[in-house]
Amino acid sequence: MNNIPRRHHMVPQCYLNYFVNENRRINVFDIMQLCEYYSSPKDLAVRRDYYRDYLKNDEFIWEEHYSAIAESILPKTFDYIINKSVHAKSGEKILTDVIKNNMALIIITQLFRTEKWKYHSYKTFSPEIPLILNGFKEKLQLLEKRCGKGYFSEKGIEAFARNQYLEFANSEFILYTHRQILLDRTWIIFKSIKNKKRIFSSDNPVLLYNIDLDSFDLADNYINDLNNTLFFPLSTGILLMILPNNNTQLIDFCDYADCVLDGSEELFNFHNRGQMMQASRQVFT
Repeated sequence: MNNIPRRHHMVPQCYLNYFVNENRRINVFDIMQLCEYYSSPKDLAVRRDYYRDYLKNDEFIWEEHYSAIAESILPKTFDYIINKSVHAKSGEKILTDVIKNNMALIIITQLFRTEKWKYHSYKTFSPEIPLILNGFKEKLQLLEKRCGKGYFSEKGIEAFARNQYLEFANSEFILYTHRQILLDRTWIIFKSIKNKKRIFSSDNPVLLYNIDLDSFDLADNYINDLNNTLFFPLSTGILLMILPNNNTQLIDFCDYADCVLDGSEELFNFHNRGQMMQASRQVFT
């Protein structure tokens, strides 16, 4: 056990590498302490034992799961989009079905793995009903063996809640259906080349905005809402937007599906404000 990493990243280092400066550091704004500092990707968006699942035979299976299904395809997917975006003319179509499929998986896994969205998602099911869990008896035995606690202890309820959430969020059904929600919408890449406006990310980088309610509030946003626009920064100069197709305010954007456009300073300021509002604590500026 001593050789197993205990520091788990809510946002993978391979993603954070796209926001470093020339010194391989990231400028961080701490929204709780109201201070700025520089740090390296390995020290950002990290929690001790964050994915530790006492109810799995392999307690650290979820860290390996994210690494295998999403982080392994992230660099080549990001590199393709960024390189195409930088060299393409505004209005040129650059996104392919393969790239969008890869990106949809990256987005969905990233959305559900962060601390803030995890607690936001808890309300969609009840972690205090163990009978709906598969293999409840075996999981209870693992809990008692590893923690010396029963289900109705505070640690037991927390362990079951974490296990249920991780199994639910990473099930084939959830991953498939939520990816399909994204793939059925309009994808546009915006680049910050002319105005050189820096695009922010955070420790909760997948950003949702409810157009109908004009709200970044988590209570007003969920990915299957038809009024949600999704923002996902790919670097300090590239921003992906995924737009609903049924909103009359956005109808003009449908002509630019899968294209790259020059983004306005107003758009990037709007996105950056949302990152400040939905971040758990760290905003990468």
